[in-house]
Amino acid sequence: MKKYHTPCKFLILVFFFTLFIQAYSNNYTVVNTLNSGNGSLREAITNANSHAGADTVAFNIPATDAGYNSATGTWTITLISLLPYLADMTGGLIFIDGNTQTINQGDSNIYGPEIIIHSNTSLYFCFALASPNSTIRSLIINGFANAVVFSNSTCINSTLRDMFIGTNFDGSLAIPNSIGVIINNGASANNILNCLISGNTDYGIAISGANSNNIKGNKIGSDLTGLKKLSNQYGVVIDTSKNNVIGGTTTQDLNLISGNLVAGIVINGTTSSGNQIKGNYIGTDINGTDSLPNASGIILAGANNTTIGGNTAGARNIISGNYQAGIVMNGSGTRLNSVKGNYIGTNKDGDNFISNHTGLILKSNSNKNIIGGTSVGERNIISGNIEIGVYIEASDSNTVQGNYLGPDVSGNNTFMMGDSALQGNGIELNTVSKYNTIGGTTAAERNVISGNRVYGLIYYGNSSYNNTSGNYIGVNAGGTEKLANATGICVDGGSNHNQINNNVLSGNKSYGIFFVTTGTYYNEFKGNKVGVNATNTDTIPNYIGVIIAAGTKYNIIGGTEPGEANNISGNYYDGIEIVDYGTDDNQIIGNIIGASAPGGFGNYNGIGIATNTRNNTISYNTISGNKYMGIILFENANNNVISYNKIGVTGINNDACGNGASGIVISKGSSDNMVGPENIIACNDTAGIIINDDNSLYNTITQNAIYRNGVSQIDIFPPGPNPNDPGDWDNGPNLLMNYPDIFSTGYDAGNGLTFITGIMDYNYQNPAGTRIELFCSYTNSKGIGQCLNYLGYTFVDSTANWLFFAEGINPGDSIVATATDIYGNTSEISTDFFVIAGIDESHPSSAYAEIYPNPATTGFNISIKLDKTETLKLCLFDMKGQKLKEQILGITKPRVSNYYIDINDFHNGLYFVSLESESVKLVRKLSILK
Repeated sequence: MKKYHTPCKFLILVFFFTLFIQAYSNNYTVVNTLNSGNGSLREAITNANSHAGADTVAFNIPATDAGYNSATGTWTITLISLLPYLADMTGGLIFIDGNTQTINQGDSNIYGPEIIIHSNTSLYFCFALASPNSTIRSLIINGFANAVVFSNSTCINSTLRDMFIGTNFDGSLAIPNSIGVIINNGASANNILNCLISGNTDYGIAISGANSNNIKGNKIGSDLTGLKKLSNQYGVVIDTSKNNVIGGTTTQDLNLISGNLVAGIVINGTTSSGNQIKGNYIGTDINGTDSLPNASGIILAGANNTTIGGNTAGARNIISGNYQAGIVMNGSGTRLNSVKGNYIGTNKDGDNFISNHTGLILKSNSNKNIIGGTSVGERNIISGNIEIGVYIEASDSNTVQGNYLGPDVSGNNTFMMGDSALQGNGIELNTVSKYNTIGGTTAAERNVISGNRVYGLIYYGNSSYNNTSGNYIGVNAGGTEKLANATGICVDGGSNHNQINNNVLSGNKSYGIFFVTTGTYYNEFKGNKVGVNATNTDTIPNYIGVIIAAGTKYNIIGGTEPGEANNISGNYYDGIEIVDYGTDDNQIIGNIIGASAPGGFGNYNGIGIATNTRNNTISYNTISGNKYMGIILFENANNNVISYNKIGVTGINNDACGNGASGIVISKGSSDNMVGPENIIACNDTAGIIINDDNSLYNTITQNAIYRNGVSQIDIFPPGPNPNDPGDWDNGPNLLMNYPDIFSTGYDAGNGLTFITGIMDYNYQNPAGTRIELFCSYTNSKGIGQCLNYLGYTFVDSTANWLFFAEGINPGDSIVATATDIYGNTSEISTDFFVIAGIDESHPSSAYAEIYPNPATTGFNISIKLDKTETLKLCLFDMKGQKLKEQILGITKPRVSNYYIDINDFHNGLYFVSLESESVKLVRKLSILK
């Protein structure tokens, strides 16, 4: 656009203009503002069209002309009929040069062109180009239906430059055309350069069915200063057209496309492909420091393979300050577009916000688009937007990678409004969006999704099969400092089968990740760091690491394969919290929850399970070093399974790393839970397991190693019934289940067997079917037995007695036992009992028994001698202590007696034969081999 001239510059312009004119064979000069006739613009165009060769239409209208306005320094040509097409059918060039008026008459309009072409009747067009290589320069065109039309496929490589289209003389007020510029019907490789195209009632520029055109250096929708709106309805619209370029990589190429009522740029149609938008300011002022809003910045509707931005600073668009979205992709066919290297919601330097309402929207089957990239130059800064950075709705297979969503350009700060972060959510996936990828497996693909007011990332509306991997969410770009979202990730609204892997989810004000609501099922969360920095060398706490709530089910947190364990450590409250009615059947597997080694980073509690949750599984985790509880089940947390965990120890050597209070607490009506098998619950500060509260019932503790806890191993309290109220025996946690008494043990070095007998003192409880579990133990300084190695189980008979046989137990070993009734209530651990050498020494006697043949097939003989006349009972047990056969052999006198026992119905295996009278009990091993 024309600037002030000094006299020296004027002479230079004259020189170059003379050289330029010499390139054209004829010069036709407009000398008046008449609609037609001698010296008119119409006559000059007619003559240029009819002349074979290149021609210039120049202007030299005197100030005495009736169309001259001395106040504005402009001449107005008011047309009352259409001008001829620019159509030199001989192939010659036509150059309509309004700048010649300045050269001939002086720079009378310091703001821009001196020649105004106007229609009072909205003529269909002012200029229509129908031949190649033409140029129109330095005119003001207003009042037409279409100011300039590039009309057909013969219009190639023509240029429109330095024009005011739709404004007054100084570019401050609208005198609209309906459409500023149309390029259509196959017109290609044309250029619109350095124009002010504003104030038009429909489109600033419309390209339809026309390819490879260039739009560079223009102001479209603003006034001449680039600081105020002078709106078109739409800035630039491209329909069914390919390979057009809006902008470029140099300062001169930058378009300011701002202030338009509906959109800055629209690219429409599935045949619109390969168009480029780069190096523009879209929604800001000319300085890139304040807003000059379009309603939306860019809309792609069916367009594909569009490039918005690039991998260099010169290609960067500033898409900020728009009332609605910075970019919208909408509709089927809107695919394979790329948005790279842009600042969306910030100023031109990326260090202050110029908010869009939403940064980028993909909706209604906008599939396979790429937001960002793997080089630093491809990183979008999508920050400072009021509502959401990136919103994906009903769209599949899009990739968002390498971006900052929330942080400023440094990656270390966010944009604040008072004491609150400005941007609402970093990314939202909604309405059955599937197979989208957020991040990736490499550091270059990582998004930093931090510093957002609500969620870093939210899944909603049945979004499924999306993959969020490798991102920093709640921390800065270095992964070293907090840059908080309120919550890192929320998986909500029935979203299912999503994979969330290998992210850093730390530093968030509320939760690292939140799984919530019915229908939010089958999501996987693996390999993440939650509450620690990227290198696991320090804590960056969330309030709660992982929360699973409000009816969500079947989610998997962690795994047992390499790399699947989450490190959930250092959080202010719970590492994991599972709460609310219907929050069932979730799996917490293979994670580090607290310290990964002694001296590591604990949460306050490792896992909290509460408020009517059921059937959740806690397995193969290390839950150690937490400041308070390892696991707490609270408020009717029922039917959950806790198995194969390390609670209070770490590593392959089970190094002590106790939780600060108890390993497991079951309280406030939590019932029917299973603790076991094969947990190691050790080295915790108070108890290994506590069950309290009268309504906490039917909790089973089975096959665990529970030892070296500070006060007790299994603690059920209150510790006993009211002695004055026998009915109180069945009230209390786990029905105040009694532990079993060990009556005798014995070891026979000849066969390597140990028998253990005992009795249940039930008082008012029914002993039938009670399961006794046996453990090797050692005794602490208080004489309390502790469970070390699980030996097996047996059952109590109807007389409250029980018998167990074991191998691999040595004389002097300590044995303890627990009891679990038929309802699942497990007792505390019994006092310990030491093994005595020699099975028959438990009842000194000269009695003996011999079994033959051994191995037996269908039966065996017993030869037995007792010391006195007694009734003799035979029992046959399997290796688990289950009684398979009982037979009274009769009255045996003090002499050798022989009996035959039929075992035809028994299978091959190892069994135990118990021979018991009033004074003696003998046990022998029997092998059956058929």
